[in-house]
Amino acid sequence: MKKYFLTFFVFGFISFSVTAQSEIESIKTTLNQYIDGTAIGVRTKLKNAFHPHFDLFLIAADTLRTIKGSEYINRVESGKVYNRKAKIISIDYENDTAVGKIEVYFPDRNQVATDYLLLLKGNEGWKIIHKIIDLKGTDLAQKNPKNEYNNLPILNKTLLNYVEGTANGEVARINQAFQKGFNLYYIKDSTITVLPGTRYLQNFTEGKKNNRIGKIVGVDFESKAAYAKVEVRMPESGRRVMDFLLLLKIKDEWKIIHKSFTTNKYQ
Repeated sequence: MKKYFLTFFVFGFISFSVTAQSEIESIKTTLNQYIDGTAIGVRTKLKNAFHPHFDLFLIAADTLRTIKGSEYINRVESGKVYNRKAKIISIDYENDTAVGKIEVYFPDRNQVATDYLLLLKGNEGWKIIHKIIDLKGTDLAQKNPKNEYNNLPILNKTLLNYVEGTANGEVARINQAFQKGFNLYYIKDSTITVLPGTRYLQNFTEGKKNNRIGKIVGVDFESKAAYAKVEVRMPESGRRVMDFLLLLKIKDEWKIIHKSFTTNKYQ
């Protein structure tokens, strides 16, 4: 497991405030509903864990595959015990936005799946919005430095296309960073809100610079799935935005599949 985060992994903090610890426990509750629901066939747990419109994304034969969340839940047979062993690897959150990383081992298939789960906290608590999956055999699950070094520069290029492209009005670079059909997710008035990617892209004009200062806070990736956290400061409005990005590697190129964000003021 490759972890390049600079801040706020649940096992990296020395101390938590009471509020932070409470939020972590709430996120863990949602993640464990997903883990338990898929392990022992309890659909109600899955419905509690996931947002009604969630989807799953993975790479199969270098092609992006999307599975509707409702289809995924319906595949789970009520009361059936599945031979899968899952554990929470890490949690990262800011305000009302989070990402959880879960590792699932399938003994029958000798495979390991890594899930990156995008969560938002609305008026019904923390819900999983989307899930991306990296699936490999256990012989490939061991740490491979060559793959790490090969993956990181390509992943970093995609993230810089987003950060620098949005700052400098380089529309082609922004389009290159995102997968077609992506959306943005955020909380407004305690409600999960969706902004279509096509609408988001209209905010940027070729050659027009924007007063936004972005930096990559951290990256965590497997062979074909990744999560990145980006901080964007907007001095004119005094806003600080934290982006949570889910990425998949499609034909040797990393693409941002979906983005969530949370915002606050800074001094």
